[in-house]
Amino acid sequence: MSDRVKEIYKLAAQGYCCSQIMIQMGLDARQDENPELVDAVAGLCGGLYSGLICGTLTGAACLLSLCDRNAARSTVPKLVEWFKKTYDTCYGGIDCADIIDNNPGNRLERCPKIMGETYEKCRELLAESGHEI
Repeated sequence: MSDRVKEIYKLAAQGYCCSQIMIQMGLDARQDENPELVDAVAGLCGGLYSGLICGTLTGAACLLSLCDRNAARSTVPKLVEWFKKTYDTCYGGIDCADIIDNNPGNRLERCPKIMGETYEKCRELLAESGHEI
């Protein structure tokens, strides 16, 4: 298990959901705190608590905007394109319900990997635009 996935499990054990984990990892990397932001992105958890668009993706889009609001106009569409290309074919969509396939156990199996890969993609996109987390 990678250090990134261990970090994700640790944050999940603290009660954070997918979108919050994306933000908290970025804040931790920046040695920053913003509990209000972490609380606010809880509204994105589990696909807006409705099984809709993956909270990892929406949380990652917020992370990109947090790190560089101006670059977000170009990095967020690139993130979405990559996310769709990477996970749509694997799971038949990018909604939370598609990814977990009505099996709560899939959250433990699939989501940490998706969060880790998506976080790394955010780092890559930010580096391309001259920023880092």
